[in-house]
Amino acid sequence: MAVAGPVLTGPATPEESLPRPVPLVCPACRGPLARDGSGARCARCRASYPERDGILLLVTGRRGAPGYDPHYFSTLPDVEDAHFWYVERRAVILDALRATVPDLSSRPLFDVGCGSGGLLAFLARSGVTVAGACDAYPQGLALARRRLGVPLVLVDEDGAPPLGPGHALLGLFDVLEHLDDDAGALRFLWSALEPGGVLVLTVPAHPFLFDEMDELARHRRRYTRRELRGRLEGAGFRVRRLTHFMAPLVPLLAMVRAAGRRLPGRGRPARERRDAELRVVPFVNGLLRLVLSLERLWLRVLPLPFGSSIVAVADRPREGP
Repeated sequence: MAVAGPVLTGPATPEESLPRPVPLVCPACRGPLARDGSGARCARCRASYPERDGILLLVTGRRGAPGYDPHYFSTLPDVEDAHFWYVERRAVILDALRATVPDLSSRPLFDVGCGSGGLLAFLARSGVTVAGACDAYPQGLALARRRLGVPLVLVDEDGAPPLGPGHALLGLFDVLEHLDDDAGALRFLWSALEPGGVLVLTVPAHPFLFDEMDELARHRRRYTRRELRGRLEGAGFRVRRLTHFMAPLVPLLAMVRAAGRRLPGRGRPARERRDAELRVVPFVNGLLRLVLSLERLWLRVLPLPFGSSIVAVADRPREGP
């Protein structure tokens, strides 16, 4: 029998004998959802949402400006467990969570914009409880389904995802820079968290590095630490950790991108150049993984004042004294 309320459940936490609900709402009217045998139905507007291949389709058909080129999903499974950028980024995120969230084991993580699920699968293997994830691209969710047994949701690319209030831990990993209204997105995520709930996110850093490759990746912007802190605090968050990482890449990116403006290869098709950026070159890849693993030792003691990316952990302050 269908029961009105959150439609999905995540794994049980140590403090709970039953799975903790994943708060989701109708994308059309924000009403409560009820589960049925083939998907979900809104108890308020009666809209129906099917489930296909283990993915709940909470979509209304709205289309916004594309935030990602789904072509690249086909390359990610081959590089996410080997490419230095993906490997070191996931380790930095895990370190930030463990250092900043003492009750991490009791906070199921819902990932907003999970892509192909490589990062989320790593966090799950590392002991983080994963409640579920959503994304606007069915190609990425199909790959994530192969890696993850948690609830997955397809959402509209335009507008706020159908998250209800009450989440304990939300992830937003290299998503904010793809959104036109980043400040509005952070305000919405604040409202989706329970009091005391935590948001962990990563973004690309240093606006002076923004160039054609960011445009190919459909980034709207890169951030300074001050700018990201201002966005978070303006949305009502309390910033608990904020640091650059991948510092060795800054001079490399600056030189490569400056040289790239003068190279004849700049006329190659855009996808070829983007694919080359994701290629794993064994010696270079191994060297950068070694250098960045040493950087992580530094980050466990002190933040870094520069780096090609920023990781932040922030919470929604508890109400009352």
